[in-house]
Parts: sequence; structure tokens; C-alpha cells
Amino acid sequence: MKYISLAVAVLIVVVSCSSEPASPSGTLPVVQNLRVNETASKGDTVVLHWDPLTVQVDGYHVYWSSSLPGTWHEYVVQNTTVTEIAESTRYYYVKASRGLDYSSGNSNQVDTKGTLIYGPFILTADSLTNGILFIDDGSGVTVGMADSSEFAQDIYIAETNNQLYFFSGDHNTAQYPGGKHTLLCPLWANIAPVPDSSIWVDSVLISSNSYYLGHLSNDHYIQFYVDSTFTNGASISYVNYQTISGLRLLW
Repeated sequence: MKYISLAVAVLIVVVSCSSEPASPSGTLPVVQNLRVNETASKGDTVVLHWDPLTVQVDGYHVYWSSSLPGTWHEYVVQNTTVTEIAESTRYYYVKASRGLDYSSGNSNQVDTKGTLIYGPFILTADSLTNGILFIDDGSGVTVGMADSSEFAQDIYIAETNNQLYFFSGDHNTAQYPGGKHTLLCPLWANIAPVPDSSIWVDSVLISSNSYYLGHLSNDHYIQFYVDSTFTNGASISYVNYQTISGLRLLW
């Protein structure tokens, strides 16, 4: 990535806590069509594009914040694309500048935030609700019977040695047919582990007040929270579904 400054490339912290970055404005046109390149954005790498202005500019100011409202950070690039290694999900705006003149307003906002799907989703071992399927576009979940070959669960719950576990949907195809392969780990994190990490397993012990990560067979990442457990089941209060395939950023 090529940065511009009078001397060296620097990351500028914009000291403001708001829904939009506080920055100079002027008479240049507003930058249009800021977008996340979802094909190129993978792992912890985010690629942004926007349309070039038809007037001469010195550079484009990319503003990002990890929350709304939040503290905005800024860097400047010369072209109309940015590839960055991100430490968390972010919101983005862009402005153009020429000398001391700036765009009259911010571009459209884009972000890499996942979709929050609120429950509770109750899973009970050895019942009609022992499996859960995360809908591919992140629009919701379906709870169903993992014992049925007609239900393609991503994960299911079952008891082993009197303890309750989440299992990958295809962990035991003889008893739970039709399931899909899902990697799991008990963890709260802004970024999910790399796919070949030994942290990923195909079963995890379930505990109350605990976070879990999942790497789904469709290459989407999720994080979900178990708020409570009971004799043979658990309640998932919400799921955070990263809708950009292959992007490991979750918060």
C-alpha cells in the first residue's frame, strides 16, 4: 500500500468519537461507490475500491473506526484501492483532497461487520432440536433434528461421558447423517484462527457464559455465545455471522 505524507507514511489518529469522522471539507466532489471487494478480502486482509474523481486530486483519505460511535483513524493513498491487514472489523469512509481543499462530504459508508442473529436458540441432546443450521447468507438459523438425513446441520449437541458437547455436523454420520463439516473452538476473538491451526477441533465441551468460534463448510466464520446450559441442552443467545466468505474478522 502506498501512503502519502510530507515526510513518511504515518497513521493519524483522528480524535473524535462520532458516527462519522471529523475532518476538513471543501469544494471537491464526494467520492462515490466505496465498496469492499468481497472476492479479494480473505483472512485478515480487507480490500477496498472506489470510483476515481473526474477532477485532479492529490490523494484519497481513508477513515476507519472499529465501532460506531468511535475514534476514527486516517491514512492517505494515491490510487483508488486499498489493501490492508485489519485487526478487527471496521467501518470505512473516503474523502479526496487537493492541497488544502477536500471533498464536500464523506463517501458512502461500508463495513466488514458480521450479521448478528439473535436467539435464543435452544438445542437439546437426543431430541428433535439437537442440530442447528446457519443459513448461508447470514439471515438466520434453523434448529432441527440432526438424526435425520434430511437436515444438513452445521453442528449438533450430544452427550459423551455425561458431558455435553458441540460436534461438527458430520462427526458421527452413522447416527447423525446429512451434516456438514464445521471446525470449532471455544474462544472469543476479533479474528478467528487460520484454517490449519491446531486450535480448530471437531468437538468442544459446552459451558455456560462461553463464546465459541466456527469455521463452516461454506468458508464463512461465525462466533456464538452460550448464555446457559441445562440438564441435556444449551441456549445460544446470539450468533455473529461473517457474511464475507473467507474473511476471519468477526468483531
